[in-house]
Amino acid sequence: MPAPQPTLYPETVKFLEVIEEIKETNRLLKVEPKTNSGISNIIYPTDRTIFSKLKTGMRKRVPMDALAKLAIHFKIDMNYIFYDGFEINYFPEVLQDSTANNEVRIHVSDDHLRIINKNNYNALGLTIKLYEQMMTLLEQNRNLSESKKVKSE
Repeated sequence: MPAPQPTLYPETVKFLEVIEEIKETNRLLKVEPKTNSGISNIIYPTDRTIFSKLKTGMRKRVPMDALAKLAIHFKIDMNYIFYDGFEINYFPEVLQDSTANNEVRIHVSDDHLRIINKNNYNALGLTIKLYEQMMTLLEQNRNLSESKKVKSE
């Protein structure tokens, strides 16, 4: 008879999903870190087996300092872990070629940011949406003032 699966908190499950997303994205882009060990060395170096302990239920909750370091280092919106309806939106800003250890800077266009940040509720998506609405209002205001100038002349 197989051992029963441990009951994991929803926050723990979502945290592990973020880790898997980072690993898959980094594997596809051929950048480091690509493994649990590499990621845990960055976000929780005191226990490099933290992910396996969370998966097996040996550890119940994700340490807050691991969450903070994950958010800061990988620039992940931590609302994903605590609220439904948020996307992970992981995209490394500085890539490091694992074969030559050279840093490669990436330029990201506004269209690419919209694709990356599909969720309109996170800060970047909301900022872009507000900026677009402001530009629309400015254009409407300019058209209105130009039409008034024509009438007054």
